[in-house]
Order: sequence, then C-alpha cells, then structure tokens
Amino acid sequence: MTKLIPETEPFPIKTILQNLPNQIFNYCVQLILCLLFLSLHGCKSLNNSPKYKFEDGVYKSKLQGEKQHVYIENDHDSIIVYAINKGVKKLSVDTSVMPKSKTPSKKSLKTIGENKYWQNSFDIDFVTIPLKFRPSTSSFPRQLSNNLNGAVYLGYRNDTYGVSYTKNPIGHVSQKIIHYGFSAGIITGFGTTAMNPYNTNNNISIEYDGMVWTKGIAVLFGVGKFTFGLIGGIDHLLDDNKEYWYYQGKPNLGAAVGLNLN
Repeated sequence: MTKLIPETEPFPIKTILQNLPNQIFNYCVQLILCLLFLSLHGCKSLNNSPKYKFEDGVYKSKLQGEKQHVYIENDHDSIIVYAINKGVKKLSVDTSVMPKSKTPSKKSLKTIGENKYWQNSFDIDFVTIPLKFRPSTSSFPRQLSNNLNGAVYLGYRNDTYGVSYTKNPIGHVSQKIIHYGFSAGIITGFGTTAMNPYNTNNNISIEYDGMVWTKGIAVLFGVGKFTFGLIGGIDHLLDDNKEYWYYQGKPNLGAAVGLNLN
C-alpha cells in the first residue's frame, strides 16, 4: 500500500531574507538607544555640561532694567556678577577692575527674588519618537503608531537659569537654581513602520516591518536633563512597496524625547 505524503509549502526562505535587513536594523537601533540612555545617567561629561549646570561663563541678564552681557563666577552658595561690554565672548581682562556685585550680600535680610541669566547656543541632540499620529487618508483611518526609530536633531537653543535665595530664621542662606531650555531646528533619521495588506490597499500579502527615512522640523523643551517636544515629520519607505504605502511622503505629528550630545 502506497502512503501518500501531503505536499507541504516550501520553506519561505525568500520572505525571511527580505525581512532580515529590517530585523538587523531593529536590533542595532535598540542597542544604540540603550547605550545612549545609559550614558545619560552615567556619563560624567554630560553631568558637567553647562546646559545642565549654572557654570562660570558669559551670560545675558538684566542689570538696572537693561539687557547686558555679564560674567558669572560661582562662589560656593553665592555668585559674583561682573558687568562686561556688549559682545564680549572671550574674557582676557582682569576681572578685578570690572564692575561687580555679589549675590546674596551679607546684609540681605529677606528672600532675594529670582534673577535670570541666559545663553544661546547651537544644539545637537539624539531624539526618539515613541508616538506618531498619522492623519486619515481617503481609505484609511487615523493612526497612532509606536514603532522604533531614532534621529539626529540640529537646532538653535536658549538656556535660561533662574537663581534665587532664601534665608531661614537662623540666618542660613540657601540657593535655588531652576534651569529650562527651548530649542527649534530640524531632524533626520531612520525608523520602522508596520507594513501589511491593510495600509497598502491589499497590494502586498505579507506583514513585515519596513524601514523608513524620517525628516522634519522640531520644537524641543528642556527641564534639567530631560528633553521633550513635538516633531512635524515626513516618512519615506525605503523598499519597493513605497508606491503602495498610504503614508509615503505624508505629514505626521510626533512626541519626542531626547538626549543632548553637546
């Protein structure tokens, strides 16, 4: 008696090979994300960055109601503010001959109000976009996606430091510094997106993670070491199915978190 062996579908090697670059990309991006965010907590250079600490240097502030360049020198729980000429960036003069004031003074009897000092700088960040909102198309509803991605941000940043002091009943003075930043610029990077028959009008029959190139503009806010913001971007699928993907070249809105690199 001859036993019939049911015919089986050949092993889908072609499909696996097609998806292999995307899988490798996912693993690489995950590794980079882990390393970068670990460095946020352990890297000494980041902890000492002037974007996070109110360090000695040239700032802008208001002195007697006028915006001026000042040089800040930290002295334990006090700061010495030197008035300098407008536009001076590198000081090669003797600070002993420059007009200065020390805050707080020993004669201060009440809480000293907040004084603000700010700096402007060029900014480089690594950002990831954990959530993307994609508007509806003619045949597909609105989507909220959370695919893996990473991008480099380039922009112009303003860092502001609010310095205030309080004196307790026994005369001890404590310093309080509040730091926040604002930045606007552009992003470019790579990510993944879900590809399936539903978002390609049934022009493909498999499901996989496609690789996309992301570009756009961003507005970022910083409080202490934490950076977050909004990104308006456009995604371009980088494989042959880009002509079928509903969101090819279409705008999206994303929520971003970032790590400062300079």
